[in-house]
Amino acid sequence: MKWLVFVAIAAGILIIFGATYAISHLLEKRRAPKYKTSAPDDDPQFLRDLAKKLRDQDSPTAPKSEQDASSDSKDDKDSDPSDKREQ
Repeated sequence: MKWLVFVAIAAGILIIFGATYAISHLLEKRRAPKYKTSAPDDDPQFLRDLAKKLRDQDSPTAPKSEQDASSDSKDDKDSDPSDKREQ
């Protein structure tokens, strides 16, 4: 009989603490701000601006034919004078 009373009291205490915890959890959930955090790379406008900026960096300022001519003359300067294969 003593065990039955002890179990009933222990169960009652557990129920009270469980209910208190559940109610406080619901109240905290209701008070929590409802906003969504996102990284900058999730923003479509940011991605468009970034793509444009990268395109502008990659795009050459001079036309392609002028770059080829300048790189050809640079290759001649950099080549080894003792190399006779190209002549």
